Amino acid sequence: MNLSVRIFWVTALWALVAPVQAQIDNNPPGGNGPGRGRGPGIEGSVVTTARSPEVNADSTITFRLQAPNAKRVQVFTDMPKLGDVLVNGSAGFEMTRDANGVWSYTTPKLSPSYYQYWFVVDGFPTPDPQNTFVRPASGVYKSMVALPGKEADFMMFRDVPHGDLIEHHYFNKEIKVARRVVVYTPPNYNTSGKKYPVVYLLHGLNDFERGWTQSGMANNIMDNLLADRKAVPAIIVMPFGHPTTGATGKQPEILALQRSLGYTPPAQVPRTGAPGAADGPGGPPGGLAQGDWNMEKEMIDYVIPYVEKEFRVVKDKQHRAIMGYSMGGGHSTSIGFRHPELFAYVAGFSGYGSTNLIIADPAKTNRNYKMIFIGAGTEDTAVNSGRTMHQALTAAGINHIWSEDPGYGHDYQIWRQYLYRLLQQTFRD
Repeated sequence: MNLSVRIFWVTALWALVAPVQAQIDNNPPGGNGPGRGRGPGIEGSVVTTARSPEVNADSTITFRLQAPNAKRVQVFTDMPKLGDVLVNGSAGFEMTRDANGVWSYTTPKLSPSYYQYWFVVDGFPTPDPQNTFVRPASGVYKSMVALPGKEADFMMFRDVPHGDLIEHHYFNKEIKVARRVVVYTPPNYNTSGKKYPVVYLLHGLNDFERGWTQSGMANNIMDNLLADRKAVPAIIVMPFGHPTTGATGKQPEILALQRSLGYTPPAQVPRTGAPGAADGPGGPPGGLAQGDWNMEKEMIDYVIPYVEKEFRVVKDKQHRAIMGYSMGGGHSTSIGFRHPELFAYVAGFSGYGSTNLIIADPAKTNRNYKMIFIGAGTEDTAVNSGRTMHQALTAAGINHIWSEDPGYGHDYQIWRQYLYRLLQQTFRD
């Protein structure tokens, strides 16, 4: 989206919500006396009386947006097409306006989970301004809501021992960019003295290195599995899968650093896909290279060496797994199949690389890998390439797991379940 379109978007959205903003008191009661700190500024609340989202006792969720001047408002979600849900939520739902200019929509009864959603106001996508539980990433900005319940206990925060999340920043010398990798260490890592296996967990096209913990709940999932004694304790490493962030506000800093070091980056290829839409199934062709940058090189030259230097890990293929969704599934299968000396466990969720290398010698492939997993939901167009890959592996006699899951789309609703299942199966030998 170019600058002129962004300015138009902000101006148009402001015109829709300005009457609501005018009602907001940016100077709360209490005055500006010593220590009060309540002068004019942007830190005042933008919350209106239109509560959103609201989780109801019957396991439905009501979304609301106060936009009295809007002519049409829709809410898009990642609700799967299951049970009482007649369509996948990514199709969008029409919201209804009341006499006070508040638009609302109540879902059918839903299964417990974390759900993502966003509004489209007269064609303009926006997160819920009432809700600060959001998913910011490289190409999406969506609101989230938790619907607790037994079926979602595996991903929800529980009163169990918790591991740590470590953010490590490093410098890529080739493209002159500061990068970040997020590392999960299991409970008692700091006192156990043990060495651990490693899961390299990769994200999709519009996501970033925090996606698997902010939206995928990977740390909660592993904490709960370990508390229930259903998984082998392991370190989870979540690297960044793009040459630079898609956050436009960060770009000037990145360019300034590159220029100060005499590096001129190649022209960026524009992103595809409609605003607010999910990641494109499977990611870009090949899934590895973007301009002067290469994900395979990033992993082998930077991420793996950092992990094996700074953490107590078992440094052999039997104790390494690589998994990912969408573009990250393409990265994981491409890198995993190109490097059988590094990984014994390879998994692609709704995204896959070429099978040429592993089909060339099926017997060797079956010796090289302890697990090959591929999966997709039936509402996801990536299921078609998944079926093709499954058929090719089956015809070649290659041991693998194929999971085709009815009702699910291209989103974390199914990818969290895949992670939950696979963490229970890795490093068991």
